[in-house]
Amino acid sequence: MVNKLCLLFCVLPAFAFCTPNTNPDDTDDPVVTVHGEKVINVGLEAGSFELSFTSNRDWTVEPDDAWVKVNPSSGTASPDAVNVTVSYERNSRTRTRETYVIIDAGGLRVPVELLQEGDPYAGAATELKSGDVVKATNPLVEKFLTEVNYEDKTCKEYTKIFDYYGGFDGKTLTWDNWETEWPDGDIPPAYSIKWKKEDLDGSALTLHLEDELSWSGDMEIAAGSLYVNITNLVPNDKYTYKVTSASGKVIAQGNFSTTGCLHQVYFHGNVQMKGGVELKGSGGRNARDLGGWETLDGKKVKYRKIYRGGRLNEKWTPYPLDAQGEKEVLFEGIGAEIDLRGNSDVIFEPAVAGLAHCAPVIEEGGKTMLTTYKEQTKECFEFIVKCLRENKPVYFHCSLGRDRTGTLDILLLGLLGVREGVIAKEYEVTYFAPVGYSVSSSDKKSNPIPTFKNTRCAWVYSDVTPYFWELAGAGTFASGVENYLLTVAGVSQKDIDDFRSMMLE
Repeated sequence: MVNKLCLLFCVLPAFAFCTPNTNPDDTDDPVVTVHGEKVINVGLEAGSFELSFTSNRDWTVEPDDAWVKVNPSSGTASPDAVNVTVSYERNSRTRTRETYVIIDAGGLRVPVELLQEGDPYAGAATELKSGDVVKATNPLVEKFLTEVNYEDKTCKEYTKIFDYYGGFDGKTLTWDNWETEWPDGDIPPAYSIKWKKEDLDGSALTLHLEDELSWSGDMEIAAGSLYVNITNLVPNDKYTYKVTSASGKVIAQGNFSTTGCLHQVYFHGNVQMKGGVELKGSGGRNARDLGGWETLDGKKVKYRKIYRGGRLNEKWTPYPLDAQGEKEVLFEGIGAEIDLRGNSDVIFEPAVAGLAHCAPVIEEGGKTMLTTYKEQTKECFEFIVKCLRENKPVYFHCSLGRDRTGTLDILLLGLLGVREGVIAKEYEVTYFAPVGYSVSSSDKKSNPIPTFKNTRCAWVYSDVTPYFWELAGAGTFASGVENYLLTVAGVSQKDIDDFRSMMLE
């Protein structure tokens, strides 16, 4: 038996047991050796580094995220070290971000971790330093307001708004690019007060901002922050600021001045995304102060008393404002809200808790609002007067801040004695707001070429102002508005007089 087994082993081909394997890829386990650290830390700026390794199998290298690129991305087995260049983009986020570069050789996956430092100043606006003079008004709006002069009683004849870039003209901004490319002309400039990490003591921070018009506000800042953004500034004003820690340490302080011709405001909102791209249009849009305009008798409308704008909340989508936006409304000092919307979308509670609220339910703007809804218009005016007496600045809006809001705006500025041709310019500032605010129809079928249609020549403005001029007779535009309030709406002379007294300086 033993001899037969020996004979069997002896006659088997020798190569079945003795010939060495000359192709290690066939039987050897895959082996990848990384030469250097497997956890790479890099700074926030864009850069690159060399990843060195050897592999006994053909290999590929692939990053987990699009902000990292590799070159080359594949190669063949070799006993020699391979160098792959790993490049990465700048980290524009505040926090450190993490990803992996995966070396794959014959099914063996070897991860190399990449940690990129965050930018502590990510999201910071243009830096503001003590002594600076900065613009308070968006440059697109500023250009329009300073260059255009409308004569009274010419609203049916022409408009200049199409000469100015900032909204829809059917050329530069279309239905294909409006979600990402319109220029945000309704948002005022923002500025950043910065400080250094070594200035912090670990406690929460507070910004105190005040101006020479007797306004002041306090804003909480998260512990560890290295900056705070400020916006919604009044033009031609002087400010002082101070950032202090909870322990009382002064982190930053200084002063600055502003220029401009319109007090625009914007309140932060819930950001919408589409295909990984941030869409524009969130927040409290198309909003501005009625203050700053001069009257025919040389007076000036006071700032921070009455604001007009688009909706701050709505029924069918997430509220435009986020938590930050709600804080910004209160920081501005707004104490009351008028919702001019109709039955389909009116909300009978304030967008920000604690605001006094009025919702008269008005279905349409223009002359119809002044006549068919005269009782509701009266309610709005009396609510505004009441809030002014109680030192509660009012924000009034419909859905877009365009038609019903525009009607009440014409009434209020007209009553204060602002020249009608100037009110026409203020009305057309809505052109610089997003689609749906400035375009009369957001439906592509009925409005295939998006253009701004609610000019002073069309719809509300050209409907309301001739009505007030008719009521004025041989008098001023202000007298026509006053005549309307007294004889049509039934407002008291005392409320009219008090309104003017509280609003003019």
